Amino acid sequence: MEEAILSDGDVRVIYKDWPIFGPPSERAAQVALASAEQGIYPAVHKQLMIDSRTISDSVLQDIVEKAGGNWKRISAYLVSHDQQIMAQLRANGAQALTLGLAGTPGYLAGSVLVVGAIDKADFLRLFARARSSRK
Repeated sequence: MEEAILSDGDVRVIYKDWPIFGPPSERAAQVALASAEQGIYPAVHKQLMIDSRTISDSVLQDIVEKAGGNWKRISAYLVSHDQQIMAQLRANGAQALTLGLAGTPGYLAGSVLVVGAIDKADFLRLFARARSSRK
């Protein structure tokens, strides 16, 4: 996706964390959202998507710290903003279900929805199709 975005040059990305794989997935999404406060969300999100380790707080701490974040600050933020973070995750889940997503990943470009992993060429076609559908 990143290569397609750079190649296209006119795409805005909005991530919506939707933890569908139980408590570890939910914890990872909470940490990802909390990492935005430190400006490291993109790096944390990317690493969470490619890391093959079983999710635990030690793995999450490692990901946060490798992204340049402060784990103690993340932990404190999670406590002080628990209700807001959970509300955001609930809202994201409701949006996903409204769109008809049954799982992840899902991509919405304009009014065009794609479910499942796609490659750079598919993203470029998706961007073009979304632009043509709004004319």
